Amino acid sequence: MKDYGVTRALSGVDLVVAPGEIHGLVGHNGAGKSTLMRILSGLEKPSAGSIEFDGADVSALWSARRAESAGVRMAYQELSLAPDLTVAENAFLSDRRRIRSLGWRRAAETRIAAVLDEVFPGHGIELPRFVGELAMAERQVVEIARALCSEPPALLILDEPTESLGVDAMRQLYRYLHVLAGRGVSILLISHRMNEVLEHSDRISVLKDGRTVLTRAAADTDEDELLVAMGGEVRGESSRVHDVPESATSLGAGAVVASAALPGSSLPFQARAGEIVGLAGLAGQGQDELLDRLWFTRLSRRIAVPRRRAYVPGDRQTSGIFPLWSVADNLAVAAARQLARVGFVPRARRRALADGWVQSLSIKGGARAPITSLSGGNQQKVLVARAFATDAPLVLLNDPFRGVDVATKDELYTLMKTEAARGRCIVWYSTENKEVAHCDRVYVFRAGRIVAELAGADITEERVIAESFDEHQPTPARGDRGDRS
Repeated sequence: MKDYGVTRALSGVDLVVAPGEIHGLVGHNGAGKSTLMRILSGLEKPSAGSIEFDGADVSALWSARRAESAGVRMAYQELSLAPDLTVAENAFLSDRRRIRSLGWRRAAETRIAAVLDEVFPGHGIELPRFVGELAMAERQVVEIARALCSEPPALLILDEPTESLGVDAMRQLYRYLHVLAGRGVSILLISHRMNEVLEHSDRISVLKDGRTVLTRAAADTDEDELLVAMGGEVRGESSRVHDVPESATSLGAGAVVASAALPGSSLPFQARAGEIVGLAGLAGQGQDELLDRLWFTRLSRRIAVPRRRAYVPGDRQTSGIFPLWSVADNLAVAAARQLARVGFVPRARRRALADGWVQSLSIKGGARAPITSLSGGNQQKVLVARAFATDAPLVLLNDPFRGVDVATKDELYTLMKTEAARGRCIVWYSTENKEVAHCDRVYVFRAGRIVAELAGADITEERVIAESFDEHQPTPARGDRGDRS
């Protein structure tokens, strides 16, 4: 049990992870998974209940130092890396093994390099680089390697480890996890990707409202049973979406809102009013760079964008939330111009805007809660709401559903489609290729170039994967080939 004042975060969790077992843990955002992980890693103390490790009750003495000494390692969803330190320096901070004061840097580089090469062969990460300079997928790789860069773990906790990884890195990670399990290491795998949990876990537990409501052998359950245990209705039933300002529909349907000519691409990028345009392909192939250009560009012959635009960044901790602010302040800050009266934003208008979005997206915690008190998924809802609370005709989304549960994704899909129907133009990059099914058109990227434009029935996960690897000439959209069938 774990209480925070009058709030009960955990109320009945019974979880056993056996040696050599990969134990999946699933649940909606706010179910208590992160709180449980903080307790297991010694960062929090339970309000009641017990913790047993290796057959002994360690509740009274359990702390972060004790957990580390016992071999508990954790790779965090929000990443625990110091961005202003190098890859090797971050590894040194979390490696308690003795290193001589002279030559510590080389020793740290040797250790983290060995782990990276073993877990993610061909990773291509330069150890002297600052972590803040790495792409999100590279930082996730370093976060996982950092957790393994010490004595062999007894319990490895992975919180959404594959949300930012490409297909190859994901496969490499799971291959290594099975190797670790074969050595007797206990692994706790937290993920919203049900297919991965079912495929790679031995047993799976479901958390709901701070309780364990189901534990099953992975071979004896399926995605439907897990989703029902998590909360019943899990598909897109959300119709409660906030009204957008009238100015958001000022562009006529079909009008070009944003365009860009990318070096080396024979296919130009265009996004029109009323469209959801997807950016697909393997991670790190130029999708982030295009979004950055659309967001930061002021005047350019190659890129045309409207003056008003909104952006949901891929890394909510470093470039998304304002951690010292409340939910309401985080949500309303981008809409300050349209809320202002004679240069000031009335508190009542800001509060009404925030309360409306909190209610429409069911953001747990409320508008007055500190943003850092929310789960990762609820923080992501705030960032998406912040973008759509503006009157910007162009909304840019950089992997906005990373670490978000199925029900929340359905709410946000519905919101996006409703906003597009009202005239907004939405440009969306996702690391999950199956999400392209929600787009009107999709541009596939490879090596910084657009290699295909897909529309209609051509938008499938299989087609995106094929175009990501195929070296033939760029493929025009279905409608441009004269194929109207």
